[in-house]
Amino acid sequence: MLAFFEGIIAALGALVLELTPPVFGLAMSETALVFLLFTASVEEIIKFAFIYNHYLELSVKEKILADAVFIGFGFALVDIVSKQISLGKNTLGPLAGILLVHLITTTLLGLFLWRKNQKPLPLSLLIVILNILLHFSYNFLLLRYF
Repeated sequence: MLAFFEGIIAALGALVLELTPPVFGLAMSETALVFLLFTASVEEIIKFAFIYNHYLELSVKEKILADAVFIGFGFALVDIVSKQISLGKNTLGPLAGILLVHLITTTLLGLFLWRKNQKPLPLSLLIVILNILLHFSYNFLLLRYF
């Protein structure tokens, strides 16, 4: 259950980072592909950091899959609430997609770490890149069709 709250904390941290480009003088439109890639990268790297930290702390490595799913749920909850506040409309499709994209990406990371026994860090970076591409693709399709 702690993993769920860590997912919430991770999402809030990602939200803060996603709001920082204007602070550094970078104008980023929510419709720009660079912004979509930036937000997907921030979110996936932060989720990876939290999941990998769980992996290192667990005495029973098989528990990492469950922790990853709970982190994904917590992360998705914050993302859904923030989208509802900012958009002000209730569209079930995109909200379900947000939940699914976060659950799929965190579960992939958890599954990969669960299957690896030794030094998973270098190979898990490939999973992070895959997750960034999945997340970016979802954001792009959402922007284009909704």
